[in-house]
Amino acid sequence: MAVVLKANFKTKLTSKLYNFDPRNTKREYQQEIFSELFARFPQFKSHVAAYVERNYCVVVNDEDHRNPESLLNILKIEEIRLLNEWIVNRNQKADVIHSG
Repeated sequence: MAVVLKANFKTKLTSKLYNFDPRNTKREYQQEIFSELFARFPQFKSHVAAYVERNYCVVVNDEDHRNPESLLNILKIEEIRLLNEWIVNRNQKADVIHSG
């Protein structure tokens, strides 16, 4: 059974997300970005769920993981950074395509 994402792919990034620095490896910074992405972008939440499911053999669902804090203990800081970079860079590319 498939799940339909109610995602608005035209949602603009906040200035903090738009200026995301993947080279900043401070845990607090990456967790803050992760939390904002998780709350604002359903496609990111879905991507994180798929990543965790493949790599940790657990199921991520809204009942167990309603907020990002429940996943921050599972993911390593490098994984959080890579997930952040994936969606921020993807949205920046889409912004360029839509505006250009």
